[in-house]
Amino acid sequence: MLTLVAPKERSDHAGVDVEALIAEARARRRRRWTVGALSAALVAGAVATWLEWGPGGRPGTNTRTAAAARLSAATSCASAMTYGPLPVWARAGFHPANMAMPYVLGAHGEIVAVLWARHDPLHSPAKPEPSNKILWVSRVPMTTSGNLEISARRLVGETLVGPIVQRTVIGGPGPSEVDMPQSGCWQFSLRWPGYQDSVDLAYAPTGR
Repeated sequence: MLTLVAPKERSDHAGVDVEALIAEARARRRRRWTVGALSAALVAGAVATWLEWGPGGRPGTNTRTAAAARLSAATSCASAMTYGPLPVWARAGFHPANMAMPYVLGAHGEIVAVLWARHDPLHSPAKPEPSNKILWVSRVPMTTSGNLEISARRLVGETLVGPIVQRTVIGGPGPSEVDMPQSGCWQFSLRWPGYQDSVDLAYAPTGR
């Protein structure tokens, strides 16, 4: 079981052993295709989804959270990031479960991008330490193997500009390091087996 320890009143989450998290997350992802682990994940995911979203897979108590994420993403890339407890379905392995983390919720509520600093967690050009680490958590566990495909474009105001940048997270949602060619607000269109969503992520200039 992947376990995180809540940082002690530190805004940059230096108390979290990020490298251990990445290593254990990768190991957990390799094990998830076994029948037993998959069955347990599906049951837990179904219960968490029903409690968080309501019967029939439709937004329930989380409707306002998803709507707020869409509104903030449309108005300001930086304000799309939330600092607080993760959605219930994204808390597996976090201790305590309701520990505050910086994250961006997908526009459709299907995925969360967990980040590792409250201020300027991502940079371009990438810093050697900390690097541009993102932990992707899908709302519904994958039942078939596949990758997380990212098509990114820079967002200026409400207009997408410049070329499309392609990135791939091997094995689907999970730990990753995603670099962008320049700073600014980037809109990520995300696809993984059976699902799609989008997030807006701000990349600060290196040195800021």
